[in-house]
Formats: sequence, structure tokens, C-alpha cells
Amino acid sequence: MTVTGSSVLFLQTLLLSARIQVSSASGHFELQILSMQNVNGQLQTGACCDGPRDVTERRCSADECDTYFRVCLKEYQLKISSAGPCSFGTASTPVLGGNNFSLRNAKSNARARIVLPFSFAWPVS
Repeated sequence: MTVTGSSVLFLQTLLLSARIQVSSASGHFELQILSMQNVNGQLQTGACCDGPRDVTERRCSADECDTYFRVCLKEYQLKISSAGPCSFGTASTPVLGGNNFSLRNAKSNARARIVLPFSFAWPVS
């Protein structure tokens, strides 16, 4: 049995490839809510959170909004749309407060933090 140069090269390549480690990466997207102001006490649509609008003052007056935050990570969009799938993940906070609040103290900070872990290649634009 004779060993050719190409066989030796193949065996060396095979042995070296057995030592190569595949690398992987992971990380997280993090958002910290510090404060919120909803002066008119209304939803994004313009409707009042709870109950009808006060006719004389034209303001929402029944009750404050139950404010929480939802994050949806998706690919870059020229025109932002809340429709469609969250390609890279979604997360939300519990209700953090009413129409206006500040979460600058340490106890509230953990509830107002949204963390989305990822273990994929981040898209390049």
C-alpha cells in the first residue's frame, strides 16, 4: 500500500478540522424605562383608557391608564408598523403605573427593565 501526497494532505486536513471549534455568539437587547408622561391620559389611538371623554374639558377624566411597555424586535422597516411578527423576539413589563410616573428608585427599576436575549447573527444593514 502506497501513500500519496494527496492522501497525506487529506489526513492532515482531517486531523486539523477535528481540532477546530465552532464559535457561537449570544447577547441581549435591554431597555430600561425611567419615566412616563401621558398628559392627556389616552391611548395611542386617541381614545380614553377607561370611560368616555369629558365633554366640557375634552379630556379623559374617568381613571388613569394602566401603563405597561411591550417591545417587539424586528428587522429594519422604512415605515414603522406594529403589525407583523416580532422576528427577533418580544417581551413586556407588568403594569408600571398610571398616566405619569417616575421609576428612578432601585426597587422599581427591575420591574421596568425589558431584556430580550438572542443567540443569532445580528443583521447587517
